[in-house]
This record gives sequence, C-alpha cells and structure tokens, in this order.
Amino acid sequence: AMRAALDARRATAEEGGAAFVDADIALHAAVVAAAHNPVLTDLFAEFAPALRQGLIDLLDLVDVRAAEAGHGDAAHTALVDAVASGDEDAAEREAREELAVMRGALARQD
Repeated sequence: AMRAALDARRATAEEGGAAFVDADIALHAAVVAAAHNPVLTDLFAEFAPALRQGLIDLLDLVDVRAAEAGHGDAAHTALVDAVASGDEDAAEREAREELAVMRGALARQD
C-alpha cells in the first residue's frame, strides 16, 4: 500500500494542487497504517481534513516545485523504505529531516 501510494504521489507531483495533496496524505495514511496502531490510525483520519487544507494553503505559499522538482520524493521514498524494512530510527530521522526542510522553506517566506 505504501509503494502504491508513493507511485500515486509521484504521478501527481507535476500538477500539484489538491490532487498532489490528496496523494501525499494517502501516502502518509499508508505509513500510519503500517504502524498497526488503531489509535494512531484514527487520530490521523480525524486530523487529515485539516491537514489537507493546510497543505493546499502551504503549496500556495511556498512554491515547492521551484525548490525541488520531485516535491520531496527522495525523502518520501526513504521514509517508505525505512518503514517497509522496519527501521524505526531511519523512519524517524527521515520524517524529522523532511519537517526541517519544510520549516526552512517557510522561514524563507518571511
């Protein structure tokens, strides 16, 4: 499921907008589901609608295509690979690094 969601995310990367955000959220939902934690899965499902709008707004604010053609594809691939292999430390590291990249992009918008 994670690999299929990653492929869908890649397929929508160039068009951006809501389709890309929906594919990105589906990928993260697949990663969350891989934890096999029903509380975390339910929490993500509740959070996803607000996350969706926030990400759409973020794409309007930060031109991620100009910064990186793949919209974080390498980081998302590394995250999927880490989760698929059961490497919790690598998964955490990849998630933290991607968040740091986004924080940096937002800081440059000031």
